[in-house]
Amino acid sequence: MRKILTFVLLLCCGIWAGAQNFSGTFDQVKTLKVSGKTIKSAGEITFTAPNQLAMLYSKPDGDFFIIDGDLIRMDMKGVQADVDTKTNKTVALQRNALIYSCLGQYEKIAREMDADCTVSAGKNGGKHVELKVKKPSPKGYSGIVLEYNKAGLIQSLVLEEFGGISTEYILHVK
Repeated sequence: MRKILTFVLLLCCGIWAGAQNFSGTFDQVKTLKVSGKTIKSAGEITFTAPNQLAMLYSKPDGDFFIIDGDLIRMDMKGVQADVDTKTNKTVALQRNALIYSCLGQYEKIAREMDADCTVSAGKNGGKHVELKVKKPSPKGYSGIVLEYNKAGLIQSLVLEEFGGISTEYILHVK
């Protein structure tokens, strides 16, 4: 019930504020490169500009990842956490990468990550964006690959971590 209420509140806030938003579904594949193991997940996504994102998982059912301004609320595999990104730099980078990706502001991600940014023609008139970090770091992302459709909506997002984990999101948004 709490999950549904949070989802409705985020959606309503965006509509009342007249903000740009999108909603749809997502498929997620996390790959552990060392072992080759993959973990598949799926769910519903809602984004309300400028800084609200809700990912409500149907697989595994009950998990959620919500960005509400500077606060991240999550329940992953029964472990709940609330994180204030103003005080946690590592999680702030994750938050910003997701929010800026949804906004199409990949230049901001590149500056924050100190990454090279390459933009090329994508599928069906959209954009393909690759970000590669200039200096290795023990935490965070080594690279990000984004795909946008002709209308500028994000279609896919791949987050490559220095630790050898890759997470791909395929978004079916409208």
